Amino acid sequence: MTETDELRKKAAERRAARLGELIRTRFERQADFITLINGNQGEVSALSTVPPKKSFGAIKARKIEQQAGLLPNSLDEEVGSPFYQHEINPANSASNETQIRSSFPEGVDTIDPSSLTPNQRLKAALVPLGVSAEEVASVAKTGVDVASLWMAGEGPEPTLLEAVALQNTYGVNSVWLLKGKGEPGIAVRYNDEFRPRDVVGNKLIPVVGMAQLGDNGHWSDLEYPVGHGAGYVDFPSRDKNAYALQCEGDSMSPRIEAGEFVIVEPNTPVKPGKNVMLRSKDGRVMVKKFLYNAAGRTYLVSINKAHPPISFADDEIEKMHFIRAIVDGDSWIPDIPT
Repeated sequence: MTETDELRKKAAERRAARLGELIRTRFERQADFITLINGNQGEVSALSTVPPKKSFGAIKARKIEQQAGLLPNSLDEEVGSPFYQHEINPANSASNETQIRSSFPEGVDTIDPSSLTPNQRLKAALVPLGVSAEEVASVAKTGVDVASLWMAGEGPEPTLLEAVALQNTYGVNSVWLLKGKGEPGIAVRYNDEFRPRDVVGNKLIPVVGMAQLGDNGHWSDLEYPVGHGAGYVDFPSRDKNAYALQCEGDSMSPRIEAGEFVIVEPNTPVKPGKNVMLRSKDGRVMVKKFLYNAAGRTYLVSINKAHPPISFADDEIEKMHFIRAIVDGDSWIPDIPT
């Protein structure tokens, strides 16, 4: 076996050990992790066995990291290293600037960003997010070959339209990206209101409540008077207690758009990787993606990446309900048909 082959073998074994550690310490069941990454049991078992029974190269590792919301390159780290951003900063206060600066080449983190090229700044901004060249190409409406060069800090400089598209999706300041001026991250990406309205029932679901988006990205309930509502949602839910939220504004964009309805099923089990509606005992209500539960805490990530991950002690949660679907405004009707 050549020296290169030996290095590849050791790297594959390290990734397998790290994957096994992730599943063992962050998930109650292997099936929960499989659900999170939309994988299959045979492949995950083969990849997390030491030595791995299936090839575990860097490309596969990066894909799993992206699917599971892990830190970039975390499967190549030593056992015991953090897997998620919130495990580096438990206070959930990490900013875009911190992530971006951590990706600068060694010795460059204190350099004036204007001394770097736009492509070097683009690399610094996007690499920590774990996005692929294909995703970047789709967002910027450019070729995958160009996006691949960008991710390496090379190639043609992005145009203003491309920079704005990257800003809208990933939260990196387009002025900082192109000119090296200002802060890397955007403090406020969406500043309009998001006003969901509670809905209760089965296939025809009457509106019976309202919620208002707060400055911290949470909702505070505002009840409708008894007997008052605002129409119905037509959706084939099997949960007799299903309810919905009608969304206004773009604070949950791009996952949830204005005028769409979120269908919530309180009787359906919640699984890792799925969107949920969570109400904490202090009155906060939010839509998040359930990540995992460990050591008496529930960890969630935001649909809108402008908001950091968040966690709750289990006894701080009043309820957490499964979101079945997001449907468009055509599902709404003003009155029960006669």
